Amino acid sequence: MKVLVLTGAGISAESGIPTFRDADGLWEGHRVEEVATPAAFQQNPQLVHKFYNARRRHLLQEHVRPNAAHIALAEYEKNHDDDFLLITQNVDNLHFVAGSQNVLPMHGQLMEARCTETDRVIPWREDLTPSTPDPETPSRRGSLRPNVVWFGEMPHGMDEIQMAAQNADLFLAIGTSAVVYPAAGIVQETPVNCRRIEINLNATPQSGVFTETIRGSASIEVPKFLKRLQLEAKTSGEA
Repeated sequence: MKVLVLTGAGISAESGIPTFRDADGLWEGHRVEEVATPAAFQQNPQLVHKFYNARRRHLLQEHVRPNAAHIALAEYEKNHDDDFLLITQNVDNLHFVAGSQNVLPMHGQLMEARCTETDRVIPWREDLTPSTPDPETPSRRGSLRPNVVWFGEMPHGMDEIQMAAQNADLFLAIGTSAVVYPAAGIVQETPVNCRRIEINLNATPQSGVFTETIRGSASIEVPKFLKRLQLEAKTSGEA
């Protein structure tokens, strides 16, 4: 059974990571155009770095840890004998910390920096500023940006995502609002006979496309569903 998983902000919220967008549409008091577009970075890199530095520092706090949903997904993958791909819209590193192996962060990773001149990606845990030197070429300053996908940029791995969706036997969407594209459209790429499961606190615009919708918190419902899946596999004699 080929398994494709998509996770969104809802899974990380239970680990103490606030979602970007507030009820009024602002991102921590800023308009999207001010902090999450290539133009914003060109016009005011200081502000953009300040915004992402705060989020990176939050992610590094001791209490921000993978929750039961992250851990259950990593355990399931470890024991699964067929294809397994975990796509995440989240820019945190919690799936990696939990032990997941085949993870595709379609919106990039906050714990990475990317050089705008060479496109090289490097692990990064410190603050970034407009004068931060490139570790490889210290004379080059101001070229490092957070390795996250901003509005107007293409998400990572779209060809791989499309192929995995078209071959999936099971598609599991967890904690995603299904309003941000192209992630929201992945379910539509899966075959007609694919089993589609949505686990979310509330109904989403895509809920009607799913075979089964489970309402509840990811940390409770994901481990429960994956245990049920393993029991079903044993009963049917699947690997």
